[in-house]
Parts: sequence; structure tokens; C-alpha cells
Amino acid sequence: MSDAGLFDGRRVELIEGEIIRVPAQGHLHRVAITKISSLLVPVFTPSDWPVIQGTFVVSKRSAPDPDFHVFDVPIGTPDDQLPTPILVIEVSDTSYLKDSGPKLRMYARAGVPDYWIVNLPQDRVEVYRQPHNPTGKRSGWRYPEVRHYARGSEVSPIRRPPLAFPVDKMLP
Repeated sequence: MSDAGLFDGRRVELIEGEIIRVPAQGHLHRVAITKISSLLVPVFTPSDWPVIQGTFVVSKRSAPDPDFHVFDVPIGTPDDQLPTPILVIEVSDTSYLKDSGPKLRMYARAGVPDYWIVNLPQDRVEVYRQPHNPTGKRSGWRYPEVRHYARGSEVSPIRRPPLAFPVDKMLP
């Protein structure tokens, strides 16, 4: 549909079968993306593939474009061989309700072990871990382990614990 020009050049995501328009990035969002890119890209090993604002095909009904996601396979691995990302990061300014609601449940259902929301209005990084569905319902997916990291602290990816990212260097 995008190739056919149905979206007039606007960015969209497919979330649970619904086409969602992605709002234009504001200044603080762009600053955070730039800062996080400079942190992530140089420190992951050649056997990891950090993707910046690329599509993560979750299912036939969901293909979001997270701000960052990291695969534990080399760059260029064919799409049909990609595992679930070891880390997904969303930078949230005006999109917090979507990022902490439907996207959080979608990433949990996909088995993403480590989901971070860089919450710009709250000036913190929220870390969600250990996806779990206590209800058995499609909408019951959650992350029971939730921690908030403020300026002055560091956060490490669960699958790459030696790496530590200062929260101050992720926030604008």
C-alpha cells in the first residue's frame, strides 16, 4: 500500500492489524535518537545488528518501526533468518500511550526480552523485562519486571550485561 502511494509519504506502522500514522518527530525526539544512536552502534559486537528506525515484522498483523532494535545476528542476516530482537527501544514524546499500551503488549507477545521506553516528558528510561501472559488471552501480555531509571543512573541490556548506557546520554 505504501509503494502504491496510498499514504502520501506519511510514515505508518501496522499494529495488530490496524494502520497507525506515525506522528512527525519533534526536536527532542530527534535529539534523543541521535544520542542513543551514538551510544548503541559503536558498542555492540560484529555479531549483533543494531537497527535504527527499521521495521520489525512481528506477525502478519504487526510490523512496527521501533526507534531501535537489536538482533543477536550479524548485519545483513536475511529476513527469514532473523530471530526475535534482544532489545527494542522506543523514544516516546507524544506517543507514550501507544508505546506503553498496544506496542508493549505486542512486543511482550513476540517474546522481546528487553523493552525500553525513553520517556521524554518524564525524563527517564523505563525498562520492561520478562514477557509473561498470566491470563492466556491475546491482550494479556505484560512485562512483570518494570524499572524506571533517572538521570545519573545506567541501564544495561539483559542479554549484554557488560554494556552500560548512562541515562543522561540517552535523554536530550
